[in-house]
Amino acid sequence: MRSVAGFVLGGLLLIIGGTAARAENALLAESIGLAGPALWLSSGAPGMVLVVVRGNDSIVEGYGETAKGNNTEPNAKSLFRIGSITKVFATEVLGALVTRGTVRLTDPLQKYAGKETVPTVAGAPPITLLDLATHTAGLPREMGFAPDKPPFTWPTEQDRWAWLAKEKLGWAPGSIAAYSNVGFDLLADALANAAGHPYPELLQRYVTAPLGMQDTGFDPTAEQCGRLMIGSGLGGAGPCVATAATGGSGGLYSTGTDMAIWLRHNLDLGDPALLISHAIYWQRQALKTAIGFDEAGPMAGLGLGWVMTAARGAQPMLLEKSGGGGGFMSYVAFAPGRDVGAFMVVNRVDFGMFEGLAKGVDGIIANLVTR
Repeated sequence: MRSVAGFVLGGLLLIIGGTAARAENALLAESIGLAGPALWLSSGAPGMVLVVVRGNDSIVEGYGETAKGNNTEPNAKSLFRIGSITKVFATEVLGALVTRGTVRLTDPLQKYAGKETVPTVAGAPPITLLDLATHTAGLPREMGFAPDKPPFTWPTEQDRWAWLAKEKLGWAPGSIAAYSNVGFDLLADALANAAGHPYPELLQRYVTAPLGMQDTGFDPTAEQCGRLMIGSGLGGAGPCVATAATGGSGGLYSTGTDMAIWLRHNLDLGDPALLISHAIYWQRQALKTAIGFDEAGPMAGLGLGWVMTAARGAQPMLLEKSGGGGGFMSYVAFAPGRDVGAFMVVNRVDFGMFEGLAKGVDGIIANLVTR
């Protein structure tokens, strides 16, 4: 006999949640039939987009509203911000340049800094590209309090290199992992300098264009801005503006359609650039300290931008990344070798509810890999 809660949630599916009953893939539709609406309701967000991929199959569902009170349900083409998930796009570009011999992971940042000065610690090795990509460069999370500017438009390249020249590293590179946004923007700058092209062009050349991700980028058109979900919560919504200034750390816009394409791509075990970015370069116990990586569960290891969580119970080992800012919170995870991954974004910033959302997404993945 169904519980009262079951009857209530079943009724809510008819009123609020997505269009899972119309999905072509019955298995994926079933996997999110109750989980999707439950996740959205628990978030308190006006709306949510959920993507689940299993092998060549995928489903994209929208719940709630693109903006509070507008009665417009998100769909696969709704535009949103992915926040710090941007970082693992940057490390895929890094992997692509490594496979082409343009850079090496062990290259010092100073090699690609031009006339700018990169700080060092006496007796310690210099900051490398690997240090930047694994948050082990000795840099702080941010440069400081951001000025009153739209989200993800500061700091500019000029701002961060001027700041870096005066910065004293808190510890020796390669000894402690501490989450750093500015480190990933410096990584994007270095890749641009190494390849001789602006970073947005590199991302398009090596990732978004080959995959046909037409709505993923830093400078949305007026038509794309018309599809942007409106953020809410801590910090409020930001305007739809160009965000290439933070191209390495958090500036990307995307859609459910594009994230489904990209998730399927990350399940490809034969792509050399992904093999480089997905590899684990630091196990937690090898680090003196690890700060800022446990939002979605205990970090067990670090890839290039990716956080590895260990298998536990029915939950397989996952590579995951979370994001937040500009009125959005996002999460992506996949099970390497198991052909299953999921992505979720809500248009509300509330750190208190995020862990529950991530666990819910991980649970969807766990249900689909028991084979």
